[in-house]
Amino acid sequence: MLRFKEAMKPFLRFVLILLFLLGLITKIIFAQGSSAKNLNVIFELISKESSYETYLSKFSNKNRPEVVLVIPAVNYSAYSKDMELKKLTNLTQDKHPVLYMGENGFVEWTFNIEEEGLYNIAVKYYPVPGKNSAIEREILIDGKRPFNEARIVRFERIWKDAGDPLRDNRGNELRPLQVEFPMWVEKVIDDSDGLYSEPFLFYFSKGRHTLRFVSVKEPVAIDYIKIFNLKDIPYYREVMKEEHISKSNFKNIIVKIQGEKAHLKSEPTLYPVYDMSNPLNEPYSSKNKLLNIIGGYNWRSAGQWIEWKFTVPESGFYKIGFKFRQNANPGIPSERTLYIDGVVPFREVRNIKFKYDTKWQFKYLGDGKEDYLFYLKKGEHTLRLKVSYESIAEIMRNVLQCSIDLSQLYTKIVMITSPNPDPYRDYLLEQSIPDLIPTLERNAKILKENAEKLKILGGEKVSEAATLERVAIQLEGMAKEPETIAQRLQRYRDNLSALSAWVLAIREQPLDIDYIIIASPDMKSPRVNPNILEAFLDGIKKFFYSFLEDYNMIGTVYDKEKAINVWVQMGRDQAETLKMLIDTDFTPKTGIGVNLNIITTEAALLFSVASKENPPDVALNVPRGLAVDYGIRGALVDISKLSGFEEVKKQFAPYALVPYSFGGKVYGLPMTQDFPIMFYRADILGRLNIEIPNTWEELYETIAKLQSYNLQFAAGTGGTSFDIFNMLLLQRGGRYYTEDGKRCVLNNEEGVTAFKEWTNLYVLYGIPLYYDFFNRFRTGEMPLGIGPYTMYNQFKVAAPEISGLWGIAPVPGRRKNDGSIDRSVAGGGNAILIFAQTKKLKEAWEFVKWWVSTDVQARFGRELEAVLGAGARYNTANIEAMSYLPWPSSDYKILSTQWKYLKEIPNVPGSYYVSRHLDNAFREVVMLGEIPREAIEKYTREINKEIDRKREEFGLELAKD
Repeated sequence: MLRFKEAMKPFLRFVLILLFLLGLITKIIFAQGSSAKNLNVIFELISKESSYETYLSKFSNKNRPEVVLVIPAVNYSAYSKDMELKKLTNLTQDKHPVLYMGENGFVEWTFNIEEEGLYNIAVKYYPVPGKNSAIEREILIDGKRPFNEARIVRFERIWKDAGDPLRDNRGNELRPLQVEFPMWVEKVIDDSDGLYSEPFLFYFSKGRHTLRFVSVKEPVAIDYIKIFNLKDIPYYREVMKEEHISKSNFKNIIVKIQGEKAHLKSEPTLYPVYDMSNPLNEPYSSKNKLLNIIGGYNWRSAGQWIEWKFTVPESGFYKIGFKFRQNANPGIPSERTLYIDGVVPFREVRNIKFKYDTKWQFKYLGDGKEDYLFYLKKGEHTLRLKVSYESIAEIMRNVLQCSIDLSQLYTKIVMITSPNPDPYRDYLLEQSIPDLIPTLERNAKILKENAEKLKILGGEKVSEAATLERVAIQLEGMAKEPETIAQRLQRYRDNLSALSAWVLAIREQPLDIDYIIIASPDMKSPRVNPNILEAFLDGIKKFFYSFLEDYNMIGTVYDKEKAINVWVQMGRDQAETLKMLIDTDFTPKTGIGVNLNIITTEAALLFSVASKENPPDVALNVPRGLAVDYGIRGALVDISKLSGFEEVKKQFAPYALVPYSFGGKVYGLPMTQDFPIMFYRADILGRLNIEIPNTWEELYETIAKLQSYNLQFAAGTGGTSFDIFNMLLLQRGGRYYTEDGKRCVLNNEEGVTAFKEWTNLYVLYGIPLYYDFFNRFRTGEMPLGIGPYTMYNQFKVAAPEISGLWGIAPVPGRRKNDGSIDRSVAGGGNAILIFAQTKKLKEAWEFVKWWVSTDVQARFGRELEAVLGAGARYNTANIEAMSYLPWPSSDYKILSTQWKYLKEIPNVPGSYYVSRHLDNAFREVVMLGEIPREAIEKYTREINKEIDRKREEFGLELAKD
C-alpha cells in the first residue's frame, strides 16, 4: 500500500499542476476576454447624461413663456393605495380645502400646457406635524424622473427659539429650545444640494402632462402647484435707475440687530451659541457663557437660512453691515444670499462673499468702491441670509462628477486586477477597458481646469486646489503608462478618498454673526476687535475664574444633599442637551434636582464605586458589560424589584434586558441599542444582475459571483466579526450558555456548525479579515456587506458621491420548515445603571423612568440631531421612540423589521473570557489551519474553567459535570 502511494505522488503532482495552469489560463482569458467585453455594459456610468445640466442643455433654445398655470392640490388625478390623503380646511384663513399627503406612496396631477417651453415649478406647502425633519419628495414628469437631481426635492420646516434663553444658577445662559413655527410657504423647486444657483427649469411640450410627487420622508399639506417663470433679478444700477425717490438726507441713524436674536430659521441646528474669544462681542462676560453669536459650523450647508426682524424709524436709503467671523475656509469665501422682506433686492447681493480671517471682521455691503443702498420704508422689515454656493457651484458639480467617474473606473479596474494586484504583471487594462485612457485624460483635464478656477476665486495659493492638482497629475501618469496602474492602485484609491473628502469639505461654508447694522449712509464701521490692553485684562479674568468653575458640571448645580448625582459618558454637546431636557422638563415636573457630570472613561466610575468616594446615583451610556460585572459584586440595584419595572420593560425589545440580567435579577436598562443590517450598492449589484440575498445559501452564491469580478463581501466592519457568528448560531437555535448560565455550550452541535460556517467564510471564500468597510463600500470594492445600522448615518452624511446608489436590507437568514426565514441577530449598546450606594433610590428611579420613556427618548434624539446634524442620529433602545426619529419611511420599515429578530447574548461571571477565546479559536482556524471542531472544543473547555473560577469566587453553585 505504501509503495502504491509513493508511486502515485508524481501523478498527483502533475494533476495539481495541470489544474493550476488551467485555472490560471481561465483567469487570464476571463480578464482579457468575455468579461472585459461585458464591463462597459455592466458599468454604464451614472454620468452627466442624466444630470440636470445635460437636461437643460437639450432645451436651451426653448422659450420661457409668460404663462402661469395654478393646479389646486385637491384636484389630483391619481394616487397609490399606501398614500394617506386628506382634504383639510383648517389650515387656511378662508377655509378653502388643501391636500394632506402622508409619507408613503405618491400623488399625481394631470394638466394641460398651452405653450411649449421651459417652466419653473412652485409649490405652496404647509409643514404639518411629523418627525421634525425636512420634507422630501421625488418628482416624476409624465411617469419619468426628468433628471437625477429631481430624486430628492426638499421642503424645509421653519423653526424659532421657544423664548428668551434661561440661565442656570451659575449665571450661564442656556440654549433655548427650538420649536417649529409652521406657516404657508411658496417654494420654487431647486437643487437641495445647492449645486445649481438657479431654481430648476422643466421642459413641457404643448399638450397633456402628469406631475407626480413620490413621498420620501415626512407628511405635508399642499395648497397648490404653480407652473410659471420667475422674473430675472435686476442689477444694482438698474434698481437705482428705476427708483424715483431721491436719496435720503437723514443722518446718525443706526439700527443694530443682535445675531443671536434671530426671528426664524430653516433648521433647529441654527441656535444661538456663546463665544468668549472677543471681549467686544455683544453681550460678553469673562466668567459666564452668554449666548452672543449665531451660525458657526452648524450654518454651513446649502439652503440653510436665518432671518431677523428689524424696524427702521424713517423711510429712505440705508446701508447694511455685518460683524462676522469666517475662520474656517482660508481659500474659499463663505457665500450668502440676502433677502429683504422675502425678496433679493438686486443681483449683486445674491452672492455675498465673506472672506477668511482669524479675527472678527465688519463690512458694509458694497462693491469695494461704494456701499450699496437699500430703500426701506418706515416700519418693520425682515432680513434673511441664506447659504449659497453660486461661485463654486459649477466647480463642485464638475469635481463631484469626476469623483463618481473615477470611483466607478476604479471598480472596473479592480474587477480585473483585484484590490491587491500583482505589481509586476501587465493586465492590459487599456484593452480590457476601452474607455480607460479617455476617462483618465478627460477627468485629469477637468480637475486641472477647476483647480485653476479655484485659484482665480481664492488666490494663487488656495489650498483647495492642491488636492485637485495632485489627483490630476496621477491620472495623467496612469494614462501615459497604463501598465503601471496596478502598481499605483493603492495610491489611486487613497486619492479617490481624498477627492470625496474634498467634495464634503468644499461644501462647508460656516459663518458666525455677532450683529447686523442697518445704518444711514453717513455712519462709519464700528471697531470689532479688542486692543492689547482689553485682550490682556480679559485673559487675566478668565485665568482666575478657571479656579472657581467646575467645567465637568453641566448647567444648574444643586446642593449635593438635595439632588441626585448622574454621571454620563457622553460628549459635551450630548450632555448639554440632556441637561437642558432635565432642567426644562424633569426637575419642574418632579421637583428633583439633578447634577450632571461628564466622565470620559468607565475607569472613573470604577474608582469612585470601589473607593466609595462620592459615587454617582445613576450612570448613563456606560458599557453594557458593567451591569452584570458590578451587579454580582453588590454595587448595583436590582431594578426588577422597583415599582413600575414591568411597565418600563415593555418599552424595549423582548430580549433587550438579557445582557443586564443574571440570577433572576436585572442590574441595568438599555439606553442605546444597535444591531447589524445588510448594506448594498444598488448600482453595482444591478449591473451585475445580482439580487439581494435572503438566505445564507443565496449569500454564498452571491459571494462567488462577486469574487468572479474580484469584488468582495464584507462580513462585518473588519477584524473578527462576532456579529456574523451570532447570526449563524442564533438562527440555528443555538446559544452561548446553558439555561442556568453555569456552562458555555459553544461546543454543542449548533455551536460547532455555526463556528465552522463562520470560519469557512474566510478559509473557503477568502473574505479578507482586515479592511475599512466604509471606504471599500464607497469605492465599490465591497458592494455588499453586513454592519451595524448606525453606519447608515455615516454613509448618508460622509459619502455624497454614492448618494442614491446604495440601500439597506435585512441580514440573510435560515429558511425554516414552514418556509419563513429566521433572521435572528445579536445586538449591542450602552447601559443605564443605578448604584446600590445611593441614598436617593426613589428619586434615582424616578429619573431613570423619565429618561427611558418614549417621549423623552424621542425628544432627546430630535434635539441631538438638531444640535449635531443628521450624522448624530440617536440609536435609542426604546422601540416606539425610534419611530419618531426622522428616518425615511422605507428605511425605517427595514430597520424595524430587522429589530424584531433581535436576540441578545447573556452576560455571566467570566463571560469576558468568551469573546477572548472565541477570537483565539477563530484565528487558529483561519490563520493556522486548525480543525474548527477541535479549536472550538479546546477553547470552550478553557472558557468553562474561567466560569467555574468566577462562580467559586462569588460563592455561586458550580455546574455538575
